[in-house]
Amino acid sequence: VDCNKGPASDKTAFADLVRELKEAFQYKGYLLSSAVSPSKRVIDAGYDVPALSKYLDWIAVMCYDYHGQWDKITGHVAPMYAHPEDVDRTFNTNFTIHYWIEKGADRRKLVLGMPMYGQSFSLAERENNGLNAPSYGGGEAGEETRARGFLAYYEICDRVLKNGWRVVRDRQGRIGPYAYKGDQWVSFDDAGMIRHKSEWARAMRLGGAMIWALDLDDFRGDRCQCGPHPLLSVINTVLRGYKKPQAPTCRPLGIDSPQSSTTKSPPTSSARPSQTTPLSPITPPPSMTPPLPCDGRLFSPHPVNCHQYYLCNQGQLQLQSCPSGLYWNMDHCDWPENTECHPDGSNKDSNEKTTESTWNEQTPIKQISSVESKYKVVCYFTNWAWYRHGDGKFTPSDIDPKLCTHINYAFAILDADTLTIKPRDPWIDIDNSLYERVTALRSLGPKVLLSLGGWHDSASDKYSRLVRDPAARRRFVADAAYSLRKWGFDGLDLVWEYPKCWQMNCSRGPSSDGSDFQRLVAELSGRLRPHGLILSAAVAASQKALEAGAYGPQPQLLQHHLDWMAVMAYDYHGHWDGRTGHAAPLILNGTTRNGMRADVNSSISYWIEKGVSPKKLVLGVPFYGQSYTLEDPARNRFNESTSGPGAPGEFTGIKGFLAFYEICERVHENGWRVVHDPEGKVSSYATHSDQWVSYDDVAEVQQKAKYAMDLGLGGVMAWAPDLDDFRGKCGCGKYPLLKALGTALEDASSSGLLPINCT
Repeated sequence: VDCNKGPASDKTAFADLVRELKEAFQYKGYLLSSAVSPSKRVIDAGYDVPALSKYLDWIAVMCYDYHGQWDKITGHVAPMYAHPEDVDRTFNTNFTIHYWIEKGADRRKLVLGMPMYGQSFSLAERENNGLNAPSYGGGEAGEETRARGFLAYYEICDRVLKNGWRVVRDRQGRIGPYAYKGDQWVSFDDAGMIRHKSEWARAMRLGGAMIWALDLDDFRGDRCQCGPHPLLSVINTVLRGYKKPQAPTCRPLGIDSPQSSTTKSPPTSSARPSQTTPLSPITPPPSMTPPLPCDGRLFSPHPVNCHQYYLCNQGQLQLQSCPSGLYWNMDHCDWPENTECHPDGSNKDSNEKTTESTWNEQTPIKQISSVESKYKVVCYFTNWAWYRHGDGKFTPSDIDPKLCTHINYAFAILDADTLTIKPRDPWIDIDNSLYERVTALRSLGPKVLLSLGGWHDSASDKYSRLVRDPAARRRFVADAAYSLRKWGFDGLDLVWEYPKCWQMNCSRGPSSDGSDFQRLVAELSGRLRPHGLILSAAVAASQKALEAGAYGPQPQLLQHHLDWMAVMAYDYHGHWDGRTGHAAPLILNGTTRNGMRADVNSSISYWIEKGVSPKKLVLGVPFYGQSYTLEDPARNRFNESTSGPGAPGEFTGIKGFLAFYEICERVHENGWRVVHDPEGKVSSYATHSDQWVSYDDVAEVQQKAKYAMDLGLGGVMAWAPDLDDFRGKCGCGKYPLLKALGTALEDASSSGLLPINCT
């Protein structure tokens, strides 16, 4: 890897080659991919990342060979996270993938490369056998692979299971294991680390996984005692939903040995939050005794400590800890009064101390007063906007706290296994301190809530499983109360889209979802609101979902347990209709093409007619447009035939979707023709050639604010400030839409003034 060998022009020339290949391939249906380097130095010098992301079908990032015999010291072949003993803290999978994304790669095109082999070393001193130990060259060649410094996974299995090599694992899961015997040493990824990387790739919403290589896994199934292709099978189980083989039972390779005393420093800190650590206990066991067999049990209680329990992981029991203040109860962490565990006082005191938070359910908390504003302006902060490139990148420092009474951090997600809250993207939420940076805005006035769910997180049955199970609800409520205080949020915002109608398919969920959701809301309210924590929900605007019973036979009951209900009054029409339509019309005459009314007024009226107080309703307003590709560019009005979604925006990168600032640019720079409704009751639209987009401009936004005031609603909700012209490039100043909402709400007389549109 010598960046001085090739000319600087290679970077542009390679991108040009990829573009020309794509142009030649696309009409023949051929795929085009590339395997690329994990090295920051090579990425900077050799790749035009946005161009590669645009023209390649996928980018396989070779996240291996970070270390090898060439280093002259031992190191792990494919670290997952940074380790305290790293010489270069960019040499790990976590950094590499995030760096590719930061440089402009579409995460959905990134494919995570994983090694089915190990890098081996010959130790200079047998007694010095930890990480960064001096070596005099590559390890001895394998019997089948016959390459010095390299062993196939099945050759490593032979050495551990037959030849007595000792295995060492990082108990914080930052790197895979290494094994040694005599002067021979090898680092590798086992099934546990491969599983974690696969789960991480799925959580990161990457395009998939790549392995090097099929012939290096235990493809015959006769070496590792785990059946054929044990590593590849794990990847398929996690990423493709393949069922786990029934036999044989795959147990961890070797018995963990204590970290070598010759290692420079013990692994005492983690580069990732404990919520995403499936490989090791949150709290290590006090002694290094061999793991206990599971004997068919998924969980086992600790014999003495009420605070701890054992979880079965790959055939072995590993020690885990409940959050502070909770005890283990059969299969979940629970409040002490609900359990039968009664430790003595000294044990209880010594094991329940925590430095993470001094808050618990018995701590008196001053009641949070309402925000000093007649109307709420609820703003969503979307953490994925942090990944956008150039002027589209939106960070906590871009938030203007004076424009929002409440900021909802979108999104946390629901863990499908534990049915508790976890960060959606730990690398930016925790490691890059976005939780901390957004909650710090509380000191400037707005309340900051954590939003749970969202469209993508609502695809599976996990929310339905949560709300129907009383024990799961209790566990969720306890964990939510703990997590909100731990991370410093003022409350919780629920965004399940939607009970019964999962992602608007009302045939997927059971009819009990609506009533069960009400039970969860009531239980959360009983736990959170007495302690001054806010509880809100974003609810459906669709007549279809509401009439299907998404919120039960008496949806008005929700208002008694929620501080407000934000009606997501947008996405009434989009490219999925096959015809152009209003994205978020205020008032439409007549019915829609399916016989149901689809406008803001109908949605709000429905909730009020059901008995919900207008003061509890917050009107959702979109700061984006729904875009289409027209079948006939000459037929470019409403209700015209379309062939699919519109072209993606330069920054948002989603077909059928354009941020308001991307629409502005098309109008001002690219000559798109704009049509406004003079009364502001239906969306504006803009068109050019075969492209068409429907959106709200300043006039429509102000009209909706006036509508909210006229009906006595609780306020408005903006999705989302990162889609407004937050940099002020449209010629209307920064945040023209958000300011239009606030101005109209603060001064009723201003709503009668002629608004100045930005397009």
